[in-house]
Amino acid sequence: MIDKAILAKIRKCLALSKSANEHEAAAALAKARALMDQHGVDEALLQMAEIEEATARASRNLRPPFWETLLAATVCHALSVTSFINTRGDRTFVGRGPRAEVAGYAFAVLFRQLKAARADYILSRLRRCKPGRKRQRADVFCEGWASAVFAKIKSLVPAPDGDEAIGRFLALHHPDLVPVGSRAAKMARAADDYWNGVAGGHAVELHNGVGGADRPLALA
Repeated sequence: MIDKAILAKIRKCLALSKSANEHEAAAALAKARALMDQHGVDEALLQMAEIEEATARASRNLRPPFWETLLAATVCHALSVTSFINTRGDRTFVGRGPRAEVAGYAFAVLFRQLKAARADYILSRLRRCKPGRKRQRADVFCEGWASAVFAKIKSLVPAPDGDEAIGRFLALHHPDLVPVGSRAAKMARAADDYWNGVAGGHAVELHNGVGGADRPLALA
């Protein structure tokens, strides 16, 4: 990878090239081009250098439950990032600049809220179920909850465009990354549990900050 100090200089020159003074703009653009040629930096590499990654604690399962996949998809859709499961079973988010770190925080908040909702649902509605059945029904509740939150996000945030720089970053830094299944196993469907989860998910407040879609997503 190119030295970050060199990349910073190139970015500074590119910023100066937008100056209203045509002489200053031309000189800055020429300097940026010279630095890029000198250090072998092309536009694709410059874009990829903007990509960061951040990790959030998840279920520590290399084949996570479907509801966790939905939560990750919610965050990825909202912030135009992508995610994968690392070797510890946690979620790593990849995106431009601070988006990855914000995504990790957002996922952690949603994950914590859903775990609390799951525990409360088990205590209030599933205490008499056998352990295996209790786990299945709680998973279905979580799917409904996560589906409702995802639907709310889709109504707030337009569908993100693909980012080729993120794909190149993953290919370079995580070449062994392979897709994983979205479900740990075939689970029985319990309609009541699912719709109870949907109702719980609709209670989660998700909104853009004051000023529009360019502000951070607020979770409450």
